[in-house]
Amino acid sequence: MARLERVLEFISRRSIRKGWLALVILFFLSFVIIPTIFVLTYAFTNWDAINSVVLSDPVKMTMITNAIINSFEIAGLVTLIDFMAGLPMAWIMVRKKFRGKALVDTLIDMPLVVPTAALGFSAALFWGIAPGDIVNPLGLGVVSSPLLLLILLHIVFSYPYMVRSLSAILEQIDQNYETAGRTLGASPLTAARTITLPLFRAGLVTGIILCLARSLSETGGTVIALATLSGSKGFNTGPTLIDGWKAIAQTTDPNYNAALAFVSILLIIIALVLMVLIRVVVKRVHLPMGKVWPRPEKLLSRGFFPKLKDSSTMVFLAVMVLLPSFFIFTCVFVFNPTSSGNWGGFGSSIIYSFTVAGVVTLVDLALGVPLALYIARGRSKRLPEVIDTMVNIPLIVPTAALGYSLSLFWVGGNAVNSDVGMLLVILAHIAFTYPLVVRNVTGAVEEVDPAFEETARTLGAKPIQAFRRVLLPMIKSSILAGAIMAFTRSLGETGATRAVVSNANTAPNFIVTLITKAPKDFYSAALACIILIAISYVLMLGLRYFTRRGKGAN
Repeated sequence: MARLERVLEFISRRSIRKGWLALVILFFLSFVIIPTIFVLTYAFTNWDAINSVVLSDPVKMTMITNAIINSFEIAGLVTLIDFMAGLPMAWIMVRKKFRGKALVDTLIDMPLVVPTAALGFSAALFWGIAPGDIVNPLGLGVVSSPLLLLILLHIVFSYPYMVRSLSAILEQIDQNYETAGRTLGASPLTAARTITLPLFRAGLVTGIILCLARSLSETGGTVIALATLSGSKGFNTGPTLIDGWKAIAQTTDPNYNAALAFVSILLIIIALVLMVLIRVVVKRVHLPMGKVWPRPEKLLSRGFFPKLKDSSTMVFLAVMVLLPSFFIFTCVFVFNPTSSGNWGGFGSSIIYSFTVAGVVTLVDLALGVPLALYIARGRSKRLPEVIDTMVNIPLIVPTAALGYSLSLFWVGGNAVNSDVGMLLVILAHIAFTYPLVVRNVTGAVEEVDPAFEETARTLGAKPIQAFRRVLLPMIKSSILAGAIMAFTRSLGETGATRAVVSNANTAPNFIVTLITKAPKDFYSAALACIILIAISYVLMLGLRYFTRRGKGAN
């Protein structure tokens, strides 16, 4: 007991706590922020190479321009559709009670934890016109345009971000404002449109940024969807262009490193500028308009129209999100089994992925929770505010560009051997999962009154004791949520992994290889996707169980 007291006394010293905080901030800057944007320095140190290899080559410039236009066109349209379909769903989930609401709530979240490699394959089989070597009569097979297929695919995994962002804000808006408006004669639609919707700006900014970032970053699902769609050869987005050129740079032509750097720089700069513009524009534009149309809005607020809106919202969720997500399960019944599947290789890839995700999550927790505490408890100071803004950078940067930047930072963009490959993958995954833990914990700590900890301190508790016995029980569900989000995000990531170590033996990379390399093995790829979906579903159930248990304990 005396030894424990001495340990608590030692780690509670002001100098030790300051030293630990300095180490955490140094880690954040050195392993997350600087490697994420390191590729920007390439423009200053290797401009001659960019000029000679890229800017003076009209073919490459055309490919880059088309790929980036495709990326932002897809992301913009997907975000607009997500908002139009996500707003009524958020309204239903927050303001209405109905049977099966808990089930619908769980289903909305499922695409978040399903690896995008599996989502891409499943959505492509559901919507797209497949090549002759795929026989799947259960799919709709109505889409032949790569652009349209990617829009439909990106809706699947970005839609939940918009619904959750808008729901979180709606839950905080006092419904009494609407009630007051309706008592003064306003119809439900008028009250919602003119009173509640203007208060959605914060949630709208978050939802737009998350949807844009998720769409711009997507690589694995996009690569698989294009490989599965007949006639999609030659169509690229920014991340898929990086993925393709990375292989060329490492095997046949090192000059492509300049092209890779140039594409990554463009994606990072445009994404960051877009994030700033969205914040400014959404906050300054006054939406919706204040004009009222009493008779039409009263008509649309009753009878058949509200039922049509709600039913259309549920149909959108089912047809546009859930069916494409789980359609891959039909492949077991309609695909021809093959004996060429390397299931030993898949087993080792699962172990590899779980090892990486486990180590990444432990590092995120050990060094992310202290940073979140520093941000949440230091809002009045300038440095925590700056760090809080910087935490968003890895979230908005496309992961393929982030992965190449990390590769450039750690190994100069060169190919790596298996001895350091896993370490490099871990470092890459830390960069884009670390903010997930920090964001979750920061929000939870900000909701806890500091007076609880201060009271414990006045009763003689050391800082570490006040945290462990008072604050930790209140925020443990958010820590757990951040941990599982980081774990599943690492488990399903493809773009950053392939940009850093193109032949990394992760499960998503294994699936991509089955579909993109000859001979293609769609049956084995489908089974591998189903296994990953099952694992993700178990993790989601675990998240919900421990979160509810944590709330109950509090």
